[in-house]
Amino acid sequence: MKIMTKSRSLFPRFFSWSLVAATACVMPFAGQLGTRTLARDLPTLKQLQPRPQHLRVDLPADITEGQPVTLRLAWKDIPPATQVHPVTLQVKYSAVDYQGKAMALPQPITLGSTHQQQTLLFRQSGVQTLEVVDEAGTVWFTQQVTVKPFPASVFPRHQARYPALSDRPEDYRIWVNLHYDPKQQPQQRQYAQITYRGQILERLLVSSGAPGHDTPLGQFKVGFKDYYPRSARYDDTPMPFWSAINMNGNEGEYGFHSLEDGGYLYLLGRPASHGCIRMSRLPSVETDAKTGQSYWGDRGGARWVYDRIPKETPVLLFKQPLSSFVFEDYSQYLHKEAQRYLKQKTS
Repeated sequence: MKIMTKSRSLFPRFFSWSLVAATACVMPFAGQLGTRTLARDLPTLKQLQPRPQHLRVDLPADITEGQPVTLRLAWKDIPPATQVHPVTLQVKYSAVDYQGKAMALPQPITLGSTHQQQTLLFRQSGVQTLEVVDEAGTVWFTQQVTVKPFPASVFPRHQARYPALSDRPEDYRIWVNLHYDPKQQPQQRQYAQITYRGQILERLLVSSGAPGHDTPLGQFKVGFKDYYPRSARYDDTPMPFWSAINMNGNEGEYGFHSLEDGGYLYLLGRPASHGCIRMSRLPSVETDAKTGQSYWGDRGGARWVYDRIPKETPVLLFKQPLSSFVFEDYSQYLHKEAQRYLKQKTS
């Protein structure tokens, strides 16, 4: 019985060894056969060196100064089963900062078989020419784009739009344009523009020093802050929400602040102060999210800077005429609010 069992167990082993050997012999030929079949059944990829007529450029029609837009690049009219050679392209436009100084262009884009996109930020309003060129300088695409000016206002308009900004001063800039020439540029007003990583957050009408009290120009930083200081020079005048402008160590003479008398709001946009940068004040009733209790607050420009802009933030004071400027002053604000109230009352 033991000899019979041992002899029977040899057959399955022999069969398995034979199957392994046969498979080893057949596999190379099967692989070659499969390769020939695929080569016969699948079309051969054609190589294509793209030309300007193959480029597709998508850019939003609505572009606002200081607001990012997405430019998309892709190929069009490419035949099936075609492999496109990658091309390096450069997007060119009027790349200047908010003072009109030249800036570096965006990084080149290598466009291969998949589409690419790039974020653009136009820092000057008006009509501009946008071009896409290759490494040899050949123009592949050109288009005239109209950049709308970011509107200036007395009070912040976008307080709830940016809930999660950093507290790093290097991420912010305050651009204070003190140009005011009612004869040559009657539509332009003085403003303080707050940017975050290049993007405009707010553009607020301000008042700089009146004649004889000129506000210094230059590059400075935000200094210390005080909730409700009083002027030691001008009749103990309250200057709520003080954010000092550190001018080479002098933090007590110039700063951003509001006033208690609401009459100064009518003058925002033109020189009227003793040298500081006056900003709006807008008393409000706020509600504590945790307790539900109401308390007095403020939604004006000075409080906005006081609460949100960190110390050491760069401040640039300059004068620059603009080709286009849009604003809503305090009189226009009151008129709009009156119309809104009447509409709600009659509805």
